[in-house]
Amino acid sequence: MRFRRIVSLVPALLLLLASVGHAQAPQGGPGGTAPAATVERFLRLAADKNYAHMGYVFGTSDGAIVRRDPAPQVQRRMFAIASILENQRFVIRDEQAVPGRMGQAVQLTVQITQRGRARDVPFVVVKSGDRWYVEQIDLEKITRQS
Repeated sequence: MRFRRIVSLVPALLLLLASVGHAQAPQGGPGGTAPAATVERFLRLAADKNYAHMGYVFGTSDGAIVRRDPAPQVQRRMFAIASILENQRFVIRDEQAVPGRMGQAVQLTVQITQRGRARDVPFVVVKSGDRWYVEQIDLEKITRQS
């Protein structure tokens, strides 16, 4: 009798193990609906230290990186990015098309204030289907000592 109970738990345990490390897509789906909204969403997730959901907003023209790379690896990368982007406030300043990628990629300048110092940080946001993803962040603008 006891053996049957253990055997009946095996499918549930397999399902649980398969889901470990795979976060559910955030409410509102992956990516963002527009370039500025995508950057704002990404920065808010970073402030909330929600590394799993950040992986659904960071990506390429193929979509979210969490769909491509192992979730633990994505979360470690998002932790590193969130640590660098930690801020008191941010302001999305301007938006311009990326030359050679018109309609598919946009660069936004985000003024990030850390420890009372404001720096302009370029973010590149790319389109995949009808969603936008943060593709690139010039983190050196924050980490460079000057």
